[in-house]
Amino acid sequence: MVQSPSHSLIVVGGGIVGLTIAVAAQASGHKVTLITRDDIEATASGVAAGMIAPAMEAMNDPDPAFSYRRFKDAQGAWLDLNALWPEALQQALVKAQTGDAIYISDTPAASADTLAAMGANHASVLAKSIPEASSATRIHDEWLVEAGPMLEALAAHLDALGGVSLRASVKEVSAVQVRLDSGEVLTADAVVVAAGYDSKVLADSIPGLSALRPIKGHLLDIEGRGGFGVLRSATGYLADYGRIAKFGATMQMGQADLRVEPDVVETLIGRAADMNIDIGTAMPRTGIRAATPDGWPLIGRDPASGVLVATGMRRNGYIFAPFAAKIILALIEGQPSPDEGIYRPDRF
Repeated sequence: MVQSPSHSLIVVGGGIVGLTIAVAAQASGHKVTLITRDDIEATASGVAAGMIAPAMEAMNDPDPAFSYRRFKDAQGAWLDLNALWPEALQQALVKAQTGDAIYISDTPAASADTLAAMGANHASVLAKSIPEASSATRIHDEWLVEAGPMLEALAAHLDALGGVSLRASVKEVSAVQVRLDSGEVLTADAVVVAAGYDSKVLADSIPGLSALRPIKGHLLDIEGRGGFGVLRSATGYLADYGRIAKFGATMQMGQADLRVEPDVVETLIGRAADMNIDIGTAMPRTGIRAATPDGWPLIGRDPASGVLVATGMRRNGYIFAPFAAKIILALIEGQPSPDEGIYRPDRF
């Protein structure tokens, strides 16, 4: 196998997508500079539940079978690139596959039909503490990772591999340059913008990013239940990591502020009660997701600017991050894109 020549690469964005791309590129022999504005815990990825759950994400989509196939393809990239990840992440991915993924529904026959049509491996189970009129289904191959430790492991691995991490805000970009708010200009062989909804501030430089729309999300950090896995319904989920847990999450279309709204928090607590979940003491968190008109990511080269982009994952950054890395690596190395252009950023 012929080794691809090394390239220099600037990645803008320090959430799960940006970090995953940066680590994959640095581990593949490229020279990466990662630019991030926020602390890890302040990113939307740092707030998130860390679900890599194709079936649960697809269940309520307009075409669940279509969505499931796309999500499964993306999920598999975590294992395809496994050799590039730090040991802590490799271990987390092994653990991720051991957790319970339970979907509860008051229309069990319809849910079973949907899962069967999707091709998801599932089975009815007896579950404690679910609403009396509901039934429970265990869905296999649905993964869960704890966001904070995963992001920290990626950031530490990038540093250990010799990658450069900068804390800065970006004013404008081109195919080979990034101008910081300070006025400093950085150059590289390629530039990747992977900053979630914050990517949209660069739409003057990258026309394809003008399609991005915000979706605000509230979720609740709560005490863990001592298990490991996800309990989910059509209206909410409990992601339990043992010592801590998260309950969420709202999908507030068109909102881009990070203000915690007390009435929305009460709505989440009510949703939890409907699932027989006692929230107890909770810390509300908010994050802004990036969405597109068709609900699918923007991944690839923006033809007008030449900049590579990986954003618009909606609530599925943890599913799509490694697949975005595969696409970006292929384009940097002059190979065909593994998505065959279906996520190209100029499709709107």
